Amino acid sequence: MAIVREGGAPGSPVVLVVEDEEIVRQFAVETLQEAGFEVLDAGGADDALRVLALRSDVKVMVSDVRMPGPVNGYFLAKKVRDRWPYIEIILVSGYAAPARQELHLDCDFMVKPYEGDELIKKVQSLARRSL
Repeated sequence: MAIVREGGAPGSPVVLVVEDEEIVRQFAVETLQEAGFEVLDAGGADDALRVLALRSDVKVMVSDVRMPGPVNGYFLAKKVRDRWPYIEIILVSGYAAPARQELHLDCDFMVKPYEGDELIKKVQSLARRSL
């Protein structure tokens, strides 16, 4: 179970990164941490749900779509939206981005591979919205 708290500036928005590929997860965590966010990470949907049950201060969740196990990123996003509607969600996939109406969720989408600056801008925008 990989749930790690990474430091950020005190009072900075808290972001949860959910990604089963260690190198991709570490890139996202380090990128967001360097941008000043407090970053939590989880290696899968079950870990992410445990983190969210313990932390009421998460503002943005960035989740891969394809993860091992019965709960993929879409299902995780639906659970999060239902239980924690105040959390902004970014789904990430190496496949083509679906149209927003095809997601049937109020969330954003990014295509892998993404640049660090792209991730930072998207998270900053959503973190401001959730204030």
